[in-house]
Amino acid sequence: MQQKFIKIINSKTFYLSLIILCTAVIFTLRFTMLLKSNHPCGLDGYYYALQAKSLLVNHALENPDYKTGYYLCALTSFLCRNVITGCKLWAALASTLLSVSIFILLKTFSKNKIISFAGLFISDFCSPSLASFEINYINNLTGLFCFFFFASLFYALINSWKDLPKNKKIIYSSLAVFFFLTASFSHLVSLAYCFIFACLVLLRKLKLKNQIILVVFAVFCFVLLFIWQKGRFNSVFSLTPILPVFSKPLINIIKLPVCLEMSFYFILTYGCVVIYAIIKKHFDLFLLLPIIIFFPFWKLDTVDMGYRMFLNAVPCAICFILIIIYELTKEKLTSTPKKLLIIPFAFLIILSFISKPHKIYIAKNDPPYEYYKKLVSKVDYLPQNSLLIAHLGLNHVYTYYNNLKDCLNYNCDFEVPDNEIWRLAYGVNADYLKEFFGEYEEDELDKLIKPLDSNYTLIKEELWQRYLTYEEDEIVQSLNNWYNPHEYRPGFIRRK
Repeated sequence: MQQKFIKIINSKTFYLSLIILCTAVIFTLRFTMLLKSNHPCGLDGYYYALQAKSLLVNHALENPDYKTGYYLCALTSFLCRNVITGCKLWAALASTLLSVSIFILLKTFSKNKIISFAGLFISDFCSPSLASFEINYINNLTGLFCFFFFASLFYALINSWKDLPKNKKIIYSSLAVFFFLTASFSHLVSLAYCFIFACLVLLRKLKLKNQIILVVFAVFCFVLLFIWQKGRFNSVFSLTPILPVFSKPLINIIKLPVCLEMSFYFILTYGCVVIYAIIKKHFDLFLLLPIIIFFPFWKLDTVDMGYRMFLNAVPCAICFILIIIYELTKEKLTSTPKKLLIIPFAFLIILSFISKPHKIYIAKNDPPYEYYKKLVSKVDYLPQNSLLIAHLGLNHVYTYYNNLKDCLNYNCDFEVPDNEIWRLAYGVNADYLKEFFGEYEEDELDKLIKPLDSNYTLIKEELWQRYLTYEEDEIVQSLNNWYNPHEYRPGFIRRK
C-alpha cells in the first residue's frame, strides 16, 4: 500500500494535477476577494475600467497609452460582457499567473519540486503585498508575471542552448521575445527587470572584456532612462527611513502587514547575500540583485515610487531567497523523498481556509464609489466636449458613468472648445460662492454655480479661479487641498 502511494505521488499525473489544483484555488481566492465590492477595487480601479470601456466603445483608450494591462482588461471585459467584472477577472488571472510564473522560474533554476512549490505557496498564501498588487496595480502585475516567464525562458536558453533540440530552441526563443515585449509594454519596472536580468545572465557567460563592454552599455542605458524620467526622479529619494516598517505615514496608508512583509524581505535578501558569500567563499553576480530590487534610499513617506518599487521587489525577493536556500542545501534537498510533496498539498488545504492575504482587501477602505456614482449622475447634462475638474477617484467615476466625458484631476492649462471647463469644488457652499459675483443675474448665476449636496458644488472654472483671487489667503490655502485640484499636470506625466 505504501509503495503504491509513493508511486502515485511520484507520477507525472499527480504532479500535474497538484499544479492545476493549486492554480484553480489561487484564482478562486483571488477572484472572490475582488468580488467583495460591486465597484472596481482600489483608488485607480475606475481608471482601468474606463480605459477598457473606452476601448470597447470607441475602439481607442480614453487616455492614449501602450500598457498591456488596459488591453487585456478590455479583452476580459468583452468576454464577460461587463467591464467592472472583466477588469476584476484579468486582475485575478494576472495574480494567478504571477504565482505560476514564480513556480516556473524556481523550477528552471533549481529543478526541485519542493523549492518550486514553496515559491508558489509563499507568493499566494503568505504574501499580503502580492494581494495588494491585484487590488491596485494591474499594469505592474501584468508586467511582473511576463518578466518571470521571460526570465525562465531566457535562463533556460542561455544555459541549455547546446542540449536543446532545434524545435525547442525556436519555441523558447519565440516565447522569450514575446514575454520580453509584453513585459516591456506593461510597465517600465518590468522592462528594467528584464534588461537587468538578461545582463546578469549574459555577464556570467562572457569573458572579462565583453563583460566590461556590457556593463558600460547597461550603465549608459540607465543614464538615458534617468535623464528621460528626470522629472519623475526629482523627489523620490531619501536617506531615511530605509525600511517601510519605520515609516509611520506609510503604515497609516497601506497598513502594518504589508510594511512588515516588505521590511522582512529587505532584511532577508541582504542577509542571504552575506550568508552565501561566507559559506561559498565567492561572489556571484546575482548577489547584486538585492541592491537593485531593494534600493535602500527610496522616499517612503507616501504611496509613490519608493513604495511601488518595494512592492515590485517582494516577488523577486521570494525567488532570490529560495534560490539561495536551494544553492546552500541542494545536496540535502536532492536526497529528500519525493513523498514529502504531500506536505505542500496539506498546506494548500489548510492555508486556503485561514489565508490572511486574501482578506487584505477591505471594500470599505476604497473611495466611496457608490456615493461618487450618485454624485456624478447629477452632472450628466454637461456638453460632450466639456472638461470637468475633480479630485482623483471621483474624476474616473465621472468619466466612466457620463459617456466618457473628460475629467481631469489637475488644473487645466490648455484650450477647451467654448471654454466649457467646470469644477466639482469641495467644501464651499454654493450660496456663499454666488455672493462674490453680483454682476450676474440670478438666473444666469444659478446655471454657473449649482449645489450638488452638502459637500460638492458644480462651478464654472473661470468663476472658481476668480473666487480664489477674491477670498482671504488663509481660506484659499485651506481649500487648496487634495479634494480641490490646484496644481498643473507634471511634465513627466504629459510626456507619458
